[in-house]
Amino acid sequence: MPTKLLHLIPARRRDRLFAKIRRMVNEIDAVDRSLESVGEEGIAIDEALETMCSMFRREAKRVKKASLPVAA
Repeated sequence: MPTKLLHLIPARRRDRLFAKIRRMVNEIDAVDRSLESVGEEGIAIDEALETMCSMFRREAKRVKKASLPVAA
């Protein structure tokens, strides 16, 4: 996500988004450590990254849609 687009997200929404990502990272770290013993490390991380990317895509679409000029 380009930095310009990230700055278009209102600060409050951006803060909530990053707080959610921080929580996910902590949870995923614990899950990934528990899966190491069965040789499945990395699966939880891959899924979390996909989730984070989709969160950013949704926010980017919302911001782009909100910033488009309305035709009269």
